[in-house]
Amino acid sequence: MTKQLVGVLLLLTILFNIEINCVADDQVNYVITTDTGIAQSIAPSIPVERNGSTLYYFGYTFTGSWLGAMEHCKSLNMDLASIESPEENDFLFNRMKIFLGGGAEYRFWTSGNTLSSTPPRWMWMRTGRPIGWANWGQGYAGPERCLEVKYNYASGLKWYDTNQNTGLHALCEAKITKTVADMIPKFCRWPPYPRNDNSRL
Repeated sequence: MTKQLVGVLLLLTILFNIEINCVADDQVNYVITTDTGIAQSIAPSIPVERNGSTLYYFGYTFTGSWLGAMEHCKSLNMDLASIESPEENDFLFNRMKIFLGGGAEYRFWTSGNTLSSTPPRWMWMRTGRPIGWANWGQGYAGPERCLEVKYNYASGLKWYDTNQNTGLHALCEAKITKTVADMIPKFCRWPPYPRNDNSRL
């Protein structure tokens, strides 16, 4: 029994050392989806901004409703962003300044909304938490049910309530996770044959 356990551990160590080298840090981004809890890779062709264990995608080529933006992020294995601190808001603004420049104003959907509560109460759809810290812009207080962030190079990244059918861009985010169990089958093609192929046994 002990020899078998040592053998299994040795085999796992060898596989880990061989297979881990085929994945470079800048090539693979994993996320845990909030719906399933399953690790999935983000579409490798999209430019993402990394802040610690979170990836952001400024979906400025997409324009659609709040629900459409949510579906767009989901198609990338991401979620609409939840901005939960001034540091996170500042990070996004500073990255947008570099990425988007100063020529135009951009409006992005976030996961913030009051759709599921009566009376209306602001919450983050992605986390289910109430919105605590906020960076509301001047004159934001209206009857609308979804939260947008408006990027302006001179005035910052301000928040506004907006009708959910308005056509805006998508601000997506995902939490990074990397596990050996996910890396090996997805990116290193291990084992090299289908698991249900008994002819190889």
